Amino acid sequence: MRNTILPLLFLLSISVFRAQKDIDSLRLNDIRIIASHNSYKKRPHPKVLKFLSKFQDKLGDQNNPKFIDYGHLPFEEQFTDYGIRGVELDVNYDPKGGHYRRRRVNLFLFGQKQRIKDRSMKKPGFKLLHISDVDFETNYFTLIDGLKAIKDWSEKNENHIPIFINIEAKGSHPADESKTLRFLGFKKCIPFDTTAYHKLESEIASVFDQNQIYKPSDFKAGHSSINERVENVGWPLLSESRGKVIFILEGNNQHLYRSFNQPLMFYYGEPNDVNTAFLLRNHSQGIESSISEHSGKFIIRTRSDAGTVQSRDNDYLMWESALNSNAQIISTDYYKPDIRWSSYKVGFSNVYRRRN
Repeated sequence: MRNTILPLLFLLSISVFRAQKDIDSLRLNDIRIIASHNSYKKRPHPKVLKFLSKFQDKLGDQNNPKFIDYGHLPFEEQFTDYGIRGVELDVNYDPKGGHYRRRRVNLFLFGQKQRIKDRSMKKPGFKLLHISDVDFETNYFTLIDGLKAIKDWSEKNENHIPIFINIEAKGSHPADESKTLRFLGFKKCIPFDTTAYHKLESEIASVFDQNQIYKPSDFKAGHSSINERVENVGWPLLSESRGKVIFILEGNNQHLYRSFNQPLMFYYGEPNDVNTAFLLRNHSQGIESSISEHSGKFIIRTRSDAGTVQSRDNDYLMWESALNSNAQIISTDYYKPDIRWSSYKVGFSNVYRRRN
């Protein structure tokens, strides 16, 4: 029996080696991955959703409480059980600490606590939440907590395909638009300035070592711009970024960050910007050909569903459009189905798919 097993194990190890070598010969923009949307978020408490639904006519179509009725698993489960390789973090600036401790909508709900007791919410630093005072349930209160969870998994799976971390610098909450809500104690969003972005980089660097982050300077590899690197050499090979994380910025006052000399993060830009590596095209329907044309030069992020609509209707048209567009990062709330409504879910049979 031993003489039979050993040759089989040897052949299997050769097969695995060849498969990895074949994958590593791909360029980074030649793979496609599934990302989760608002990846840290938990589903709001049913009492909150029921309360908000009573005021739907005053909230308007953009603030329909149905749109926030979703949530996600902790990162380790997303990465291990569902092959997620991209996450999105809504980062809220809190330079003094305590700005986001209260959950003001709970003022109107019997039995719901208004104040978060977790000590980290009292301290200065960046907080992870979707909508202040309204949609605040989270697996990770702080950015550092979320990053540590990603790092822990990464170090246990050191040869993984890179994890794309989408950082959205939040610039608005309901209180920014309503004097009435401010009167009731709802908190405005604190805008990002240059100091905030320096602090953001410091928090990232406090969790990840420089060699764990694949940075714009790594991409350029001595070239004057990202575009020059792509034009002269092409995108980096996948092997160059295995086991690393890649940060991409969007959101409030991001133009301030683009002036940094040695940034840790890429950003979502436009094709005419020589330092754009990533494009954001959340809705691919009707522009599939345009996205596909750009996918040879850029990595493009799009969505397969939005606002729980596709899950409620069991509708795969947006997913099919995302696939046809050739976008490399497809963001979803449904790597697993929400059986309250349908069997709708999306994903690949492996953690990645080759670009067409």
